[in-house]
Amino acid sequence: MSCTKLNTILLGGRKGKDGKYPVQREILFSPVGKLVADALPEQCELLYVRQQSEKELEGIPDMVCPDDADFTQMLSTAIDGMEGDVMILSTPMPEVTTEEYQHVMDLHVQAENAVTMLTCGAMADHWHCAVYRVEVLREILSHHPMSLTQSIHIATEISAKTEPCRTESRIPVYTACDAYSAQKTLQRRVNSAWMDQGINILDPEYTYISPYCTIGYDTTILPGCMIKPGSKVGSGCTIGPNTILDRAEIGDGTSVNSSQVYESHVGCYATVGPFAYIRPGCQVGDNTRIGDFVELKKAHIGNDTKVSHLTYIGDATVGERVNFGCGTVVVNYDGYVKSQTVIGDDCFIGCNTNLVAPVTLGDRVLTAAGTTVTRNVPDGALAVARARQENKEGWNDRRRRMHGQDT
Repeated sequence: MSCTKLNTILLGGRKGKDGKYPVQREILFSPVGKLVADALPEQCELLYVRQQSEKELEGIPDMVCPDDADFTQMLSTAIDGMEGDVMILSTPMPEVTTEEYQHVMDLHVQAENAVTMLTCGAMADHWHCAVYRVEVLREILSHHPMSLTQSIHIATEISAKTEPCRTESRIPVYTACDAYSAQKTLQRRVNSAWMDQGINILDPEYTYISPYCTIGYDTTILPGCMIKPGSKVGSGCTIGPNTILDRAEIGDGTSVNSSQVYESHVGCYATVGPFAYIRPGCQVGDNTRIGDFVELKKAHIGNDTKVSHLTYIGDATVGERVNFGCGTVVVNYDGYVKSQTVIGDDCFIGCNTNLVAPVTLGDRVLTAAGTTVTRNVPDGALAVARARQENKEGWNDRRRRMHGQDT
């Protein structure tokens, strides 16, 4: 285009029967409005014009209008002081590509149109995107149109030069069903792009990857995975099946099997799962093992540490080469305060150990199975805290006879 910028207005629209506005409906874990904003060419200077009860779109400049403001009132306020051309997006169409927006903008300038409409597929008489000369738009708004389609009919009536620009069929998003239909197109587009970059996706129809994440070469994504915005997956990983990554960072060569990782970092060549739950604020080192039914919360786990199964570690710093036995619990919460546990390097935590925070274990500590640790343990020590075993001869045979059972 000949201009250095194009004023672009995204209207929030009217909320649906479920109380949601079109731009706020989610596709691949992001609001439709953000997907549209990021698809616009670089020269588009976007303004999101919303009603008072709508939510803002993160990172997008907005202008707030009263809830009862109509199409004409919202646009008249938005274009006050604007010059040149303005593009109006009255309903989000997240499937429209950058190239398609660019095409309608170029045609508008080259043909010197007053109004250029983007016509998607068979929608020959109903428009959701158009570029106007701003002085023509002001004249159109003086006739008080109630929709973008009505504004184009008025442009024809006042003999302004209009021209449609046709592209492939695209879905305007009003309802949750519209969002679902548009998501299928974007899902195929996003997954195909990943596969073109050397990512192995076993079943793209059942894999949901946000366009706002990164995945390294030769990683394999198995069915049932959801990789949400802000996630970063390294090279040569195996993710899934049935895994959720939400703003998670996964190092090279790591596998995450049937597990969930939220706002945490997992190092290289680690294994996570199945059925592990890594909650926000965790740092898991390289060559680690976070096994089945393990839950981490605000835990720092050192390199080469193994937490194999049925263990909870919360508000803890764990050193390197530590082995956790089955059923270990870091008792971090007393009902009022969450306290810290520190475990040194090369420790061996026996099965069914309770570590009652705040507590510190030095390097090379071993806790006996069934121990409840309430005091700090020095380097190289054995911690034993359990009642001495006592065998009462014949006690259970007598009990069985009382209940009519033979010995």
